[in-house]
Amino acid sequence: MSGIREIVQNGGVTSDILGAGIEDAVSPRKQGLKQGGIMMLSSLIVLPILGILTEIFNLEGYLVGVAAITLFWGGLLRMIYALVFQPGTPTTREKAGFVESLKQNFLGPRAGQKGALPPAYHQAAHADFQPASMNWRETADLQGVPNDENATRPIRRK
Repeated sequence: MSGIREIVQNGGVTSDILGAGIEDAVSPRKQGLKQGGIMMLSSLIVLPILGILTEIFNLEGYLVGVAAITLFWGGLLRMIYALVFQPGTPTTREKAGFVESLKQNFLGPRAGQKGALPPAYHQAAHADFQPASMNWRETADLQGVPNDENATRPIRRK
């Protein structure tokens, strides 16, 4: 029974399996810097090729501009995001991705865990609490309403 707590805390994975993935551990910050660098370096190859194809097929230069903004400036923004927002602590490769990093930043570190119980809620009752006393009556004790048309006339509006 002592191992059940560990399995629930680790999302169904035991510590011996977690220990096997430590050599693959990478920080989300490092992976983000790597992705941004690859995007920026790929712009050095893709942009000249797109420029040559634009001249060969006599196309407008919008494609080169969009590719330049997407690759170079997108890579730069990805690197800035990694430096500012992503944690530098190593984690497994599955949890180091961009989407997982967003989930951890905005939904909390335990957002993706399954099997976690909600926090305990306890409301203590006061010792001097007494329920309100009710004045219950039997229906036989109630007085009937007269079946007279004039009994409801003052209530009606003209």
